[in-house]
Amino acid sequence: MTNAATSATVTLIRNHVTDVRERQIYARIDDGPTRMLLFGDTATFDIAPGQHRLRSNNTLFWKTVSFSVQPGEHVTFQLINRAIWTKLLGVGFFAGGMPLRLVIEQEG
Repeated sequence: MTNAATSATVTLIRNHVTDVRERQIYARIDDGPTRMLLFGDTATFDIAPGQHRLRSNNTLFWKTVSFSVQPGEHVTFQLINRAIWTKLLGVGFFAGGMPLRLVIEQEG
């Protein structure tokens, strides 16, 4: 376990009410290990204070969010797969799946 004065924590949550509950989301902080999140999953990372990048993808769309953390701080992000219903509605029928937009929301 790391010292709270010299580390920070990032939690990734995938349980948002608007998530379509389909398709995995892959996420990592900087060049750290990649975690796969299905609906209902949570992943927590201990990181050094300072500037970081959260990189996520659902194999269709990629997002990168830059953020900073202070010593002892706990930052939480919601990772959400949302359906794209507008112009791409017919694409799902031809591609055999539903097009999903990846959304990342920082809580607090």
